[in-house]
Amino acid sequence: LWSDPVKEKGRHPSKRGVALGFGPDVAEKFLSENNLELLVRSHEVKDQGYEVEPNGKVITIFSAPNYCDQMNNKGAFIRFNGSDMKPKFTQFIAVEHPKVPPMAYSRGYMPWM
Repeated sequence: LWSDPVKEKGRHPSKRGVALGFGPDVAEKFLSENNLELLVRSHEVKDQGYEVEPNGKVITIFSAPNYCDQMNNKGAFIRFNGSDMKPKFTQFIAVEHPKVPPMAYSRGYMPWM
């Protein structure tokens, strides 16, 4: 789950300290063995909300803009339309949070939830 693409070939210790980083050769082998053309993944902040790896075979999409209210990143989502199934990206920025204290829902603030 927490494995991230890296530029170098092979598998490498993850920059997050858990799991492994995987190189373009590992991604290509996985795609080939599973008769796939593209790997779309998430769970990694990207400044523009998404990133396409140089080989074009791995895409990271991240939909949480301004992650943790401090990263200043855009969010994005991806769509595949029509028979060509080419990825189309939509980026967006964060909006101001409602004036609700953190974890308020867990203290009975919103009893209907």
